[in-house]
Amino acid sequence: MGVVTGTVKSYDPQIGEGLIVLDGNAEQVLLDRRVSGGVRLSVGVKVALQMIHRPAGVYASCVRLL
Repeated sequence: MGVVTGTVKSYDPQIGEGLIVLDGNAEQVLLDRRVSGGVRLSVGVKVALQMIHRPAGVYASCVRLL
């Protein structure tokens, strides 16, 4: 899948989970520290990512800061 961009809506560094809102629509992608590539994130940060479809939902992968 191609690269998309979005903004970190929520992120809890203690548990390493959060949400990214994709640019251009209201779709949200789950964020898990284990697949984020070790990028340090915070609310409001713009990111580029790829999406992975899992049984539990759509997750961000290969996250990088913009």
